Amino acid sequence: MVLAGSLLLPAGANPWPSFAAFFFYHDSPAGRIPDATDVRTEIAQAEQAVHARKPPATGPQAEPAQQPCSRDPRTLRRFGHLTVPCLPGVRDGSHALSRFIERLDRTRRGRELTRISYFADSITSGDKITSTLRNRFQQAFGCGGPGYVAVYPLRAWHYHAQVGLTLSPGWKPYCPISHPSRDRRYGFGGIGIGHQGTGNTVKFQLKTASTSFDVAQIHFLRHPEGAAFAVIAGDRRVRVVETRGDKFREDFVRVPVPSGRELVLESVSGGVLRLNAVFLEKEGPGVVVDSISLTGARYENWSSLPADHLRAEVAARAPDLVAFQFGLNESDTGVEANYRDLIIDFFTRMRASRPLSCLVVGPSDKVEKRNGRFRTLPVILEIARLQKEAALAAGCAWFDTLAAMGGETAIVSWYEHRPRLAMGDLTHITSEGGELMGNLIYHDLLLAVGSL
Repeated sequence: MVLAGSLLLPAGANPWPSFAAFFFYHDSPAGRIPDATDVRTEIAQAEQAVHARKPPATGPQAEPAQQPCSRDPRTLRRFGHLTVPCLPGVRDGSHALSRFIERLDRTRRGRELTRISYFADSITSGDKITSTLRNRFQQAFGCGGPGYVAVYPLRAWHYHAQVGLTLSPGWKPYCPISHPSRDRRYGFGGIGIGHQGTGNTVKFQLKTASTSFDVAQIHFLRHPEGAAFAVIAGDRRVRVVETRGDKFREDFVRVPVPSGRELVLESVSGGVLRLNAVFLEKEGPGVVVDSISLTGARYENWSSLPADHLRAEVAARAPDLVAFQFGLNESDTGVEANYRDLIIDFFTRMRASRPLSCLVVGPSDKVEKRNGRFRTLPVILEIARLQKEAALAAGCAWFDTLAAMGGETAIVSWYEHRPRLAMGDLTHITSEGGELMGNLIYHDLLLAVGSL
């Protein structure tokens, strides 16, 4: 053993590996980190199985496929760390991922666009996890474009991996976390902006040649003092949209974008322009993955949105699969007494907006140090338990993130790994960690797609 400060380290170890390691060195057992190479190999095998799958027979002579849920609605199917329940109260054998798998099958046959909307707290900041899911799905099933782009960067680490954002001065953000508005109409991604006057611009420009888009879906708030805005693609003004209306209500337009590389929205009349979201995508076929990340967010921020606003935004975006990954912020303050019921009610209301599949991604590991040893915070384990119960009761699939990472205190091993998979706060993951976690989720979803 060698002495480093007040720490005893194994012989041969670097006595000063990092400032963080000085405090984080431990002898607590941690779960095995999934091997990235093994995961990639298993993904390739799962993709082959999905593409080799024959489409379901159609026509009057076709026999209906026998689903496990038709035989026993209490059936739970497990694929790696993913659990898929039957839909409660549905007698046709549908399960939590039925809508998503049916749409993805049509995409695979070259017919339609599949939309995945992934909501999370800071775990996906900088497009972590979601950029991997986007790349994986688009390489396997076709590129559907970049998807959702937040109209305001609330933090320096709020950005889309494929799309740059530039705003003229003076835009005011609206967000339930840090910039609340009286009407609480923040849009599909929880971040809206407002500005009064003409000549105010928001510019979206692709950072990479690996993607493109041919249509923009723009969500805005129509209200009595609304302003008009122009949609500009390249040097061409494609359309002018009037947002004035007799009352506050959500609205959207889908506009063809000939250039497929750049989009500018510019206010062109007096009044107040309220923009809520922009989606850049292709008409299809292919897959689009929306990355919706709000630092500090928790389930309560979404469940407390006005019911008509949530319904209108979900119906307009029309996702086939919504995934929600929260829990880190709840662990700081504790969960609400009705946390389980709050989640169930929220997904019930989302499904009332349109048919969709839902996936609850459990909280990642978060630890504390007690008597020189690390342990996963008990509140994280409680949050995971409540989220799993709520997901299965609501008819949503459940992904056990903590188990997928390697079990309790795995975040410590993720930090000690080279390259680092977790940051020194032993809470957030690095971009490399986001790639691994995205691959783990994608792999288990593919197993379900190939089997259900």
